[in-house]
Amino acid sequence: MYPLIFRPIIKEMIWGNESWEVSCRPQEMSVVENGEFAGRELADFYAENARFPLLVKIITARDALSVQVHPDDAYARAKGDRDTGKSELWYILEPPTDEHLIIGLKPGVTREILSRAYEENTVEDCLARVKVSRGDIVNIPAGLIHALTPGTVVAEIQQNSDITYRLYDFGRLGADGKPRELHVEDALNSIDYDNARGKKIEHFRTEKLEISAPISTSSNPETFAIYTCVDGGVTFEGANFAVPLDCPRSAFIPASLGEFTIRPIGETAILLKSEPT
Repeated sequence: MYPLIFRPIIKEMIWGNESWEVSCRPQEMSVVENGEFAGRELADFYAENARFPLLVKIITARDALSVQVHPDDAYARAKGDRDTGKSELWYILEPPTDEHLIIGLKPGVTREILSRAYEENTVEDCLARVKVSRGDIVNIPAGLIHALTPGTVVAEIQQNSDITYRLYDFGRLGADGKPRELHVEDALNSIDYDNARGKKIEHFRTEKLEISAPISTSSNPETFAIYTCVDGGVTFEGANFAVPLDCPRSAFIPASLGEFTIRPIGETAILLKSEPT
């Protein structure tokens, strides 16, 4: 085995685009682009019939995304969804043009207030805006209302789920010329009105690694890891491989890989190491 790099799956959106870097979903299946396994699907390297737990994207927002929220696992199950709920983490590669993201609600906003604001078209008055900078990490646990704003580029680590409930979309029209679908009742049901921005994400852990010299490490024999390069570049080196990784790309480290070295290509590099919990 060796670190696997996958062909990006590019999705063009009305507000920008997404590059799905590591995905194990029937309609969005990552395919290996490097080495002897080139052309093989990610599903070939994961336990048969087990659900792959993570999804990694690079998101470029030319315009604002909808104001949205993701449900927790319990709500997704109650709705009969085949997906889990969705918690996610953002690493800010490029901050928004006005330096602020929509994250959470203003203090004191309750379900009743937000529901009334939807009816009165004053939802934007209820939204909290948080200043961010390049290199910041933002936790978005299930239930936290959020939206990327124009100019933002993020690396997103998330549960392997595509459930999104749109509360508000700035009156925007879709490609068909009609207003995009909203999911107001599900959104109102899913929002954490306590606004727990610091709430721990329990479904995966992500560690930020700043590398200025080669480091020796080894794979976790219990699970895979995904390394996402968010600054600079590195080479993964082992007895039989040397796999370069630049920014903003991701590498899949199989549990069976064993010992390897991570060597920065320049003076420094920054990686996000993500594992399921």
